[in-house]
Amino acid sequence: PLCSSSSATMKKRGQRARFPFHAARTLRGHKGAVTVVKFNSDGKYCLTGGKDKNIHLWNPVEGTIIKSYTGYHGYEILDICVRKDNAQFASCGGDRVAFLWDVAKGITIRRFKNAHERRINAVAYNSDATVLFSASDDESVCAWDLRSRNFKPIQKITDFKDSVSSIIVADEIIIAASVDGCIRYFDVRMGQVTVDHVGEAITTMTRSNDGECTLVGCLDNKLRLFDRSSGEMLNSYEGHKHSGYRIGSCMTGDDAFVVGGSEDGKIYFWNLVEGNVVHKLDAHHRAVSSIAYHPSAVCMLSSSADGSVKLWTTG
Repeated sequence: PLCSSSSATMKKRGQRARFPFHAARTLRGHKGAVTVVKFNSDGKYCLTGGKDKNIHLWNPVEGTIIKSYTGYHGYEILDICVRKDNAQFASCGGDRVAFLWDVAKGITIRRFKNAHERRINAVAYNSDATVLFSASDDESVCAWDLRSRNFKPIQKITDFKDSVSSIIVADEIIIAASVDGCIRYFDVRMGQVTVDHVGEAITTMTRSNDGECTLVGCLDNKLRLFDRSSGEMLNSYEGHKHSGYRIGSCMTGDDAFVVGGSEDGKIYFWNLVEGNVVHKLDAHHRAVSSIAYHPSAVCMLSSSADGSVKLWTTG
């Protein structure tokens, strides 16, 4: 009979189908490590950046490069953020410069420099893409007015005691994570700063899709989930290796599971509430540098120090 499978087996299959466990495509176009991968806003395309100083726009399903953005960055690419209308994106890296790019023309529109003294780890737009924020190893965050031709930042935040590794801008709140072990929330309108003391060096940060939680990756081999409103630590996740590199992490589209890379090339899935490992992928040969979850489908991308990017689907 068609329904002869045991209920336990069916439950396991149903749970597995919720994860993008199938390596549907491998994207190869960078020479050396791929440091970042990001979907565009509708998930049809993706952007990758690497140690080779290049950025590529891909059709990930076909595995083809549509356009390359080269010749501007002098060091490795460390982060990319895409504008909601997909017409522009920003990039940053080891050369202490952030660039604003025209996607279709493949050229730079703006160059933001001479404000950071060390490498720029992350960039993020505000909600209407009128301001670009950059986070740096020089213990600062800069804000750049994209409507003005002023080449100086309109604001520089220096509340940090170590490198600023990640930045998110949501609802006029600037959320910045630092190697000093703190998550700081800057309320621009109210002029207030709230600090969550994590106590361990933070290298990556993302937030839940409902915006209520903040997930940080720490150098003590743990991911930690914090309530954005109260600052309470809701859960921690372990089993992966994360002690020396920036390792990618995110949440699934329904916020039911935490996804995290590992320095040994594996990708882990944890139940968000229970905190237990529910699935594990032998994804790459070296550290997983970045993970991007599709905005609407059960699908994700992972990049690695092994030079590859993989598209994961349900099969």
